Amino acid sequence: MIEIRNLSFNYEDSDETLKNINLLINRNEKVSIIGKSGCGKTTLLLLLSGIYKPTSGEIYINNSLLKDVRKETGIIFQSGGLFPWKTVYQNLSLAIKSNNSNVTKEEINEKIDSVLKELDIYEHKHKYLKELSGGQRQRVAIARILVMNVDLLLMDEPSSSLDALTKDAFQNTMLELYKKHNLTSVIITHDIEEAVYLGQRIIVMKDGYIHSIIDNEFYGDKDAKKTIQFYEKCIEVRKRLE
Repeated sequence: MIEIRNLSFNYEDSDETLKNINLLINRNEKVSIIGKSGCGKTTLLLLLSGIYKPTSGEIYINNSLLKDVRKETGIIFQSGGLFPWKTVYQNLSLAIKSNNSNVTKEEINEKIDSVLKELDIYEHKHKYLKELSGGQRQRVAIARILVMNVDLLLMDEPSSSLDALTKDAFQNTMLELYKKHNLTSVIITHDIEEAVYLGQRIIVMKDGYIHSIIDNEFYGDKDAKKTIQFYEKCIEVRKRLE
């Protein structure tokens, strides 16, 4: 699905940010990327999205060289990436039309209703974002991705502004969606537990390079957080970060 070859990137008038990144992510694989602030993980996500262009090296998605933003790639930023002056329905409708200008109103309504019911926020269809809780807004952000029929989901600290209980609910929602939809997913996080819970592999970044890659046997296990072994895995990740 994703192949990163000898990727480097630096901002103007600054030291190199990413240094010779090589990484293969399989189709439908779920990957967590974790690292301290400034290590380059968000920059890597922006490169995967096509928003940034590499200084050197290449990114291939589905064996095609990434040259620009793909309509099949969905991004969820910390803010959710939604328009606060539009209703939930209007945000989702705009997302659908951006990918398919020929879609009918009936098709739009059917798609939106289906996704909102799946995410249990159908009753908020005509509300504005300010009328929703943080967790509900994140579900709308997820809904925006689902109505676009993407095959690659990129997330940058999507739960960082949520309280502990809402964060748990968000993570469980993501696991359910992973079961139902064929999505390759890359989540950037500073939360070690989240990285372990949502990643089949955990990529630890340091100072602009990949320090280590950890295989994770606890991915997808909703009861994992009740076990000592889960937190031993978290300790392993913490040690790699330090």
